Amino acid sequence: MSENDVSPAVLELSERLRTIVNDILNMFNQHNISPSEAGTVVLALIHRLMGVLQENQEEQRAFVAAIIEVVNQHLLGMLESNSTPACQS
Repeated sequence: MSENDVSPAVLELSERLRTIVNDILNMFNQHNISPSEAGTVVLALIHRLMGVLQENQEEQRAFVAAIIEVVNQHLLGMLESNSTPACQS
């Protein structure tokens, strides 16, 4: 999917969130937060958000599906980068 295929609303949201994410990452750097500690923060935020979304099951399912998609894309990328053609293994 190219940037031309993305709706203006999605692009606007992405830009707004990019600023927030960059601020959070800067704060992690300032406080010398390790990657595993940052992961714990992310998991805690996901847990809290799941509670907030409990009243809206459809939004909660969409959020869980988005998390699963991110993890799947990450794992797929890892598999692709670690795979070698059969003739080279």
